[in-house]
Amino acid sequence: MDLQVIVLSGTPGTGKTTLAKLLSQATGIKNVGLSKLVEEKSLFSGIDKERGSLIADLNRLIPEVKRLAEEAGGELIVEGHYADVIPREWVRKVIVLRTHPKELERRLREKGWSHRKIMENVQAEIIGVCTYDAVEAYGWALVYEIDTTSKQPHESLKEALEIISEGGERYRVGRIDWLAQLEREGVLDRYF
Repeated sequence: MDLQVIVLSGTPGTGKTTLAKLLSQATGIKNVGLSKLVEEKSLFSGIDKERGSLIADLNRLIPEVKRLAEEAGGELIVEGHYADVIPREWVRKVIVLRTHPKELERRLREKGWSHRKIMENVQAEIIGVCTYDAVEAYGWALVYEIDTTSKQPHESLKEALEIISEGGERYRVGRIDWLAQLEREGVLDRYF
């Protein structure tokens, strides 16, 4: 069976889970969150005590994602900040959600995250780790970015649907550069 997976990636707090649910409702394509799947099915090899997170066992996770995609008729929406683990040949489109670092910091603080964990994730967002990983895994042609900073979820959904159905050329990687923007704003040294 030819799999057609839509990958939603991004730093924690950018809106992946919310968008995955809305996209699933709008398209009728089942969605799965990697972190939730790893936890629910015990698909982990250990615990990263420093970060307080599970270490996914990819040798068990990837076959489970394949099984779920096949069970869903070949189409699946996969969301997670490490969603670049999905095999390239399965991937139809990759959408990386991006959020301005100041807003991301606020969102993660509201979730009650520690200062250290917030800064680690905000720094990852500033330098575009999820975008870099997605491009490395899938190539430029499959990867798009949506800035969720000041958007309501339905606005991000509209953009995601445009990317999936029409190609979304205006969402190509390279438009979002938090490093340069924070430098222009004079606050880059606050994060590094």
